[in-house]
Amino acid sequence: MHLRAAIIVLACLGAVVGIAGCVANGTRHTEGSDTKRQEFEGTAMALRLGDDSLLFVDRDTETPFVPTAIDDAEIIGIDGATAAPEDLEPGNIVRITGNGIMLESYPGQYPGITRVEVIDEGTPEDAEAYDELVAQLWNEPDPSQPASASLDYTTDLAAVSLLPLTNGFTWSFKEDGQMQTVVADVPHPTQISRDDIPDARIDGAIEAALTLDRPARSVSVTRWSEDDIAAAAEKAGSPSDIDTGALSGEQVECGLVDSTATLTIEPGWRYCVTTTFDEGAVNYVFTAR
Repeated sequence: MHLRAAIIVLACLGAVVGIAGCVANGTRHTEGSDTKRQEFEGTAMALRLGDDSLLFVDRDTETPFVPTAIDDAEIIGIDGATAAPEDLEPGNIVRITGNGIMLESYPGQYPGITRVEVIDEGTPEDAEAYDELVAQLWNEPDPSQPASASLDYTTDLAAVSLLPLTNGFTWSFKEDGQMQTVVADVPHPTQISRDDIPDARIDGAIEAALTLDRPARSVSVTRWSEDDIAAAAEKAGSPSDIDTGALSGEQVECGLVDSTATLTIEPGWRYCVTTTFDEGAVNYVFTAR
């Protein structure tokens, strides 16, 4: 299993509520009028996984965590100049500043990092002390399996990660030197019972990120009103008998950077994210209540 699939600890409904924690030193709390978030400053060693993605290990607790959304953080090199996430080298000791909630998973996922400063260059040899940890956390993805995804979002009270429903795919891979293609034929997203779809529980419009386990080429998002789907199911007698041509879907604006798609989700809508990769295309479906 690939790291992104391995790090999501899921209940049967596919959701994990993140609880603040993991980076220990310098932790402090701030409270506003209607939100309570955790801020921290801590030091960590930078490591690289098999796909060259970053992993940090807290220097005090030896706890590993994944710096998700680090592209939005300020990165400062050892010389004080602005740097990029790809400039961080294995063995670098960094001071991390963040605010938000650590996702409760192993390793933890932290989407709230705001600043990373290299305070000691270290050496690749220093990072070798964690080779066993890296080997445990990284497994090469199975090329015969379609790309997996997680939907991550943060409310005033918690950070949540859920697995959307993989709803149809076309996937090509090599087996014994020969190209193989698998096509999964499934019901239309509107023909699935609402109870069988992972749901995001939100109070209003909120930004969400669909994190994929490999870089994508393109992404498009369509949504349908759950009220319209329910009315169509009642008229047809069951969700599976819905006339999909009678339901009009709306296109949703969505951004894509490498393996992360960002979009705004709202309660009362069912979403289908169609993502294309070098190997094929996969549909991911979820609803918001």
